[in-house]
Amino acid sequence: MTVTSAPSESSVGVARGHIRLRGPRLRIGHARDLNWLRRIVPMLIGVAALAALILGIDPQGFQRAIQHLDLRLIPAIVAVSVAYYFLQGIRWHQLLRCVGVKLRLRETVLLNFAGQATALLPLGELTRAVLVTEATAADFGTVVATVTVQELLYTMVLIVFAVPGLLTVQHAFAGVVAALGLTGLIFVALTWCPAYQRLRWMVARVPGLRRFISEVDQLHNDTVLLLRHRSTLTGCWISALQAAATITALWLVARAVAPGALTWENAALVFAVSNVAGALSLIPGGIGAYEASVVGLLASFGINPGVAAAIAVLQRLADKGLATALGFAGYAVARRTLHVSGLGTLPTRPPAEKAEPQAA
Repeated sequence: MTVTSAPSESSVGVARGHIRLRGPRLRIGHARDLNWLRRIVPMLIGVAALAALILGIDPQGFQRAIQHLDLRLIPAIVAVSVAYYFLQGIRWHQLLRCVGVKLRLRETVLLNFAGQATALLPLGELTRAVLVTEATAADFGTVVATVTVQELLYTMVLIVFAVPGLLTVQHAFAGVVAALGLTGLIFVALTWCPAYQRLRWMVARVPGLRRFISEVDQLHNDTVLLLRHRSTLTGCWISALQAAATITALWLVARAVAPGALTWENAALVFAVSNVAGALSLIPGGIGAYEASVVGLLASFGINPGVAAAIAVLQRLADKGLATALGFAGYAVARRTLHVSGLGTLPTRPPAEKAEPQAA
């Protein structure tokens, strides 16, 4: 069964923000509708890159680091990792309320956890938006905008946390500034209308991208309107707690593997830059790209590459590995209590409507 977002009056030829929207919005389709290559190849590329990273750097150093892991820190690592997703659900609930989506806080947190079950699959990060659309019949594009705004503000907070560590990096300063600056430019392009007009002009002239212009317009408009809501910015303290939790998880993993080798400030820099690198790779979950960035930055702080690879892999397991397991458990509960079934769905473009034949 395919669930389609109900068309709204504002979605066809009506100005929202500064762009006039035309045409149908995204609908929700099934993942099985994708070609199997598009489903598995990105994941295989990421896994292969991760394996090459471990085997090509220092497999013996990696093995020794795993063997000397301080198991006493595992409960703390698990606790802060779970706290991140709990805070993510609270923050998302606040943004959903800004756009009129009515859910109880515990329901939003549950659906947020459930959405993590497919976070490592293509477009799987939008599963939580699909689940909320199913549970509430809210407009899918508007729900996606709340996810986009949440992640943009969270990334900007990460950049703020990364500044103290950035001041300690000399030889990699230019590259790190470029990665963080690109994130800032994306935020400006989506939220500042004059900059978006220029971005839209360029996208409309790229053959492979121009067909997505209506979806990008919708995202821009919904994002601008959401950012105008006072609660969107006043709630950034929750995003700051999220960032602190996930940075602390990386720092605790580093302490468990190599005590004293990484300060919290440097952990903030490593995570912020690697998070951007993973997102820009376009690989689901950033697998491979994220870990390679973590290893490179940790090595720049004098940590053995094999030990750095162990830190990167263990932190990934404590984050996405744990979240995936909790996601399936959360989905089982959400399916029974909220009657959702969107774990195998994804956003797709609606088919073009055929013109009705005119009577003679």
